[in-house]
Amino acid sequence: MPLFAKKFESKPIPSRLARCNIGCPAISEDLEDFKNISLNLGNKELRFADGIWIHSTRKSDTDDILRLNRRIRNLEEENNLCMLKIEIFLDLLAEQTTELNALKLRDK
Repeated sequence: MPLFAKKFESKPIPSRLARCNIGCPAISEDLEDFKNISLNLGNKELRFADGIWIHSTRKSDTDDILRLNRRIRNLEEENNLCMLKIEIFLDLLAEQTTELNALKLRDK
């Protein structure tokens, strides 16, 4: 009797050939149908877009808000990149200034 022998060998699982719920039809819903969710509360209409509820009277209002939010996000990223470049340039300028001052002191 070997010391590390397998005591239990699992049987291979047979593949499924058919669906279990034969009487139910296949799902034919498209996710695009659920992208434009709106809620009417009296005289106010709310639309769900990008994970938030937006008060709007027309569908184009929601599209404009989404477009502007994307534009704001892009501008914020561009601003962050510009700020990073400015910080790098200031670091380089400070390094060059210290090297220049060290050379001036050495020449005197």
